[in-house]
Amino acid sequence: MNSASLGVRVLIFSDIHANLDALKSILQLERFDEAIFLGDIVDYGPSPAETLDLLMENVNIGVMGNHDYAAITGEDCRCSPEMHDLSEYSRREITLKQLSGNDLKLLGSFPESKEVNIEGRNLLLAHASPNNHLFGYLFATEAEMVWKDQRFKKYDYILVGHTHFPMLYRGKIINPGSAGQPRDGNWMPMYTLWDTESGDFIYKRFRYNNEQTWEKLKQLIPQDSPYLQQLRRFYF
Repeated sequence: MNSASLGVRVLIFSDIHANLDALKSILQLERFDEAIFLGDIVDYGPSPAETLDLLMENVNIGVMGNHDYAAITGEDCRCSPEMHDLSEYSRREITLKQLSGNDLKLLGSFPESKEVNIEGRNLLLAHASPNNHLFGYLFATEAEMVWKDQRFKKYDYILVGHTHFPMLYRGKIINPGSAGQPRDGNWMPMYTLWDTESGDFIYKRFRYNNEQTWEKLKQLIPQDSPYLQQLRRFYF
């Protein structure tokens, strides 16, 4: 039996949002053969440049997120109303102050969607939705529509991020949740491991040095800022 027949382990993660400490933990925790990133390297978190560098060193398949797009183009990220002001603030005061021109070019090198074949399975990758790569939201109702859409029947799996909530819909639509800023009330971020031999998608939460991430944010945002308090709930 050759090694190819044993399958591979594929790390799938999304929405790291400049959380360098969380990314370091994922890379230390898991052994994987391929890594897929589903967008949003920047905004909210304290370390956009270092997170981009580490991600580029370890991820071979990736797509652009709406926050990445906003940092590159200056256009609105079109995120949820409750997060919009915080997003604009963090992009202006943290992201764009730390990213170099070359960093922005690297962000711009990610495609808005990508088709890949891994171990004979056809995958479609997009940050938000197959119908709206950067700005759509794929929850249950929309996921059912995508699952029924004949245009997407050729794909074995459709991988998305953006919502910060995990999903495994009808065994085909996979959202690994957020690896850097979960929003479901649990501060521990998430990622997914795909075992191509068994076909299993294993969702994992993990601990990381969240106190260190928080201290970095406190150095960048004034203590009396409402944005700092808004951010706190994502790290504790």
